[in-house]
Amino acid sequence: YSLGHKPGEAALYTASALIDGLPYKAVATSDSNIQAAYFGETFMIWRTDEKTGEWEMQLTTDKAWVIVDAVGAYQNLPVDAAGYANFPITSSPVYVLSRSEYDRLTRFN
Repeated sequence: YSLGHKPGEAALYTASALIDGLPYKAVATSDSNIQAAYFGETFMIWRTDEKTGEWEMQLTTDKAWVIVDAVGAYQNLPVDAAGYANFPITSSPVYVLSRSEYDRLTRFN
C-alpha cells in the first residue's frame, strides 16, 4: 500500500476547505474553455484545455487578497489602485478570496 500523500488528496482537501457547503453562482466567461464560479466569497477558475492564459478581475482595494492553488499553497494577490488583479489560469483550478476569509475557512479549532 502506498502510504504517502498524493497531490490529488491535497487538491480535494483544498477544494473542500474553500468551497464545501457554500452557495454557488456561475460566472459567464467569453471563452468556452474557461470555467468560473463563486462558492460563497471564494472565486474558483480553471481552463478545460491545456492552454494557459491571464484572468483579470475587479476586487475591492480595502481588503488583502490571496490566490490558492489546487494543493493549498497560497500567495498574496496584488490589486492595483483601480482594484484590478491579474493572475494566470491553467487546467489546474485556482481560488481567489480575501485573506480574512481564507483564514476563517482554513483555521483549525
